[in-house]
Order: sequence, then C-alpha cells, then structure tokens
Amino acid sequence: MPDAQERILARVSRDSVVGMTRELVRRPSVNPPGDYAAVADEAERLMREVGLVDIRRSIGEPGRPNIVGRLPGAGGGPAFCLSSHMDVVDPGDLSAWKYPPFEARVEDGVLWGRGTADSKGMLAGMLEAVRAIRESGVRLRGDLWFVAAVDDETAGRYGLRYPFEKGLVPARAAILGEATNFDVPHVFKGRIWFELDVLGKASHGAFPDDGVNAIEKAGDVIRAVKGIALPGHPRLGKDTVSVGTIRGGKVVNVGAELCTPAFDIRWWPPLKSRDIRAKVKEAAEGAAEKGGFRVSDLRASEERDPLEFSEGSGLVRAVRAACKAVRGREAGLIGWYSSGEIFHMHRNGNIEAGALFGPGEPWQAHAIDEHITLKDLEEGAMVYALIAMQMWGGEG
Repeated sequence: MPDAQERILARVSRDSVVGMTRELVRRPSVNPPGDYAAVADEAERLMREVGLVDIRRSIGEPGRPNIVGRLPGAGGGPAFCLSSHMDVVDPGDLSAWKYPPFEARVEDGVLWGRGTADSKGMLAGMLEAVRAIRESGVRLRGDLWFVAAVDDETAGRYGLRYPFEKGLVPARAAILGEATNFDVPHVFKGRIWFELDVLGKASHGAFPDDGVNAIEKAGDVIRAVKGIALPGHPRLGKDTVSVGTIRGGKVVNVGAELCTPAFDIRWWPPLKSRDIRAKVKEAAEGAAEKGGFRVSDLRASEERDPLEFSEGSGLVRAVRAACKAVRGREAGLIGWYSSGEIFHMHRNGNIEAGALFGPGEPWQAHAIDEHITLKDLEEGAMVYALIAMQMWGGEG
C-alpha cells in the first residue's frame, strides 16, 4: 500500500489541477437560473481527458445535466463515488471584487474567482485524483465513480441524488467536495426552510388604528420564532434561526393585511424536524393570540433531520488517514451546517456512508473575493486520491 500511495502522489500535478479549476471557473454557471451548457461540456471534456469511461448525462430536467463517469476497478471490491457540484452563486456587485469573478486570476500562489472554493476547485481536485490513480498503474479493487453534479446551490431534486436514484451510480459510499479546510464533518445539522402568513386587517394609510397591520405584526412573529428554545450542542455549537425574506403590502397608502416572512432554522441532534415544527407553531400562535391577529400553518420548501455518522466509520477513518499521509496530521472531526445531498442519498438507501470534504476555507463560499491557495488545490487532489485507496485498496 505505501508504494502504491507514493506512485499515485507522484502523479498529482499542481499545474494540472489549477489549470482544470481555471477552465471551470471561466465558464459561469450561476444558479439560479442555472445555465450549465458551457461548464457541463467542459466537465465532460475533462472527464474524458483524465481517463474516465462510460460517461453519460443524467438529466432530470432539461438543461440540467449531471455528468457521470467511471474509473474501472480490478474487481472484487465495492464501488466508491467522488462528486462535486458545477453550479455557483451569483457574484453580486462585480465592482466589489479584487479581480473579475470569472477571470480565474492567479496571483502570489492564490487562485481568485467564483467557484474556486465552492466547489469547482474540489471538482478539479477529484478529476486530478482520477488522473493520478489511472496514470500510476494502480487499480483500485472497486470501481471509482465520479459525478459532476447540478443544483447543489438550490437543493434541487434533480442534482446528485438523481443519478443515484436512477441506479446509474452503484456506489455505497460517497465524498462530496466542499471547502472544509481539510476537516471532516461527521455530524450534520437538520434544517427547515419555511414561510408562514401573518394575517391582519387592511386600513386606509391615514387611519392605521382602524386596521391590523400585518407587516408590523410580522415583527412580533419573527421575534417569537427567533426566541424558541434550541439547545445547541456542547461540542458542535449553537442552533440558529435566520429570517431570509419578507413580503408584505400592496401599496404604500394601505395598511397591509398580509405579510409573509420566511425562515431558515438549523439545529443539531437530537431534535427532529417535527420538534422544530411544534416549537414554531407554539411561538407563532402565541404571538398571534397576544397581538390580536392570525397566522397560517407553516409551508416548508426544504426539510431534513440532522444526520450523524460514527467517528469510527470506515469512510471517516479513510479521510483522516489520507489527510495525515499528505499533510502530516489527521483531518479534524467537526460538525457541519448542512448535509447536502448526502441526506437524501442516505435516507433513500442509496449509500451507507457519506462525507463532505475538501481543501479551502469554508467562509470563502458565497463570499466576495472568493479564493483558494494553489497549495490547497494540489494537496486536496492528493487526499482525494488516497481516500479512494484507503477505502478499497489497490493493486498493480
């Protein structure tokens, strides 16, 4: 095994992984709306270039292709999957960026641009890992599957989970590329995204006391929901309640009869989604009763329970060992704010184990002046390659 690892690591090229990252970043794929044409074509080209076979497009919705490929193993071992997403969030105010966000500028050992850390750098690192394994002559015992996925940023139902649901990726364990700073999350927060209506009574803007202003009352609901009791976790940190959007009123001179705030709540085990729903209902209805207005039931657009894998699971141990071999220390054990597609794949029985992992700083995701060091990109590719070796071993 050590000899095989050394042969694989010797094949990893910083210039190669940086070059692939730059090519992907230069093809904007902002989601929403999710224009994947250019980046999907480039991802498929790179997949062929590094030696993946059986490449196909798994499309649940027109224009949103997951690109699936396989590095054949020697046989006798289970399959493993590496995946990262092609979509990025909007760069926002372009004038606020140090360099244009889709230029992929390299300066002083740093690559700048939207997607460098979230998560086209991880996509390129995984492709470089595949290339290094293939060129080393080492054959993994099981097939190594690779998926360039869509719609991670919008939690879309036709993203990574889709090719798994369709039986196109027969892997029982998966690594999803995210900037975790070389730590490995093994426990993930639950989350619920929901909105509810605050129902008041319209009035003339000159006579506000004749009505019940739903916008003003929404403030009472927001304070009540933000005040629900959430215990947090002694090691992993606090639970959070965030207000994301608010809609209310039709014209300025009429007191609003309807206002709709939307919330993002994230929490650690052991609470379940049903517990959060009950707490929100009690808080919102309590505020309504006290304030003389009504509230609707909540409407959830995204809902998932927390997810936890054992610290001693094979996948977590493989990530930690691979990280130590490359960087001289094991990956730290941490919690994470979202389980991403792992939640759906695990819940549906498609995988037994999953983890998020990658180089880069987590706070670069969605940030102005997003960037990643070239050293991190190179070491990330090395670690991804050795994770596959640690999981299933190899020969040759």
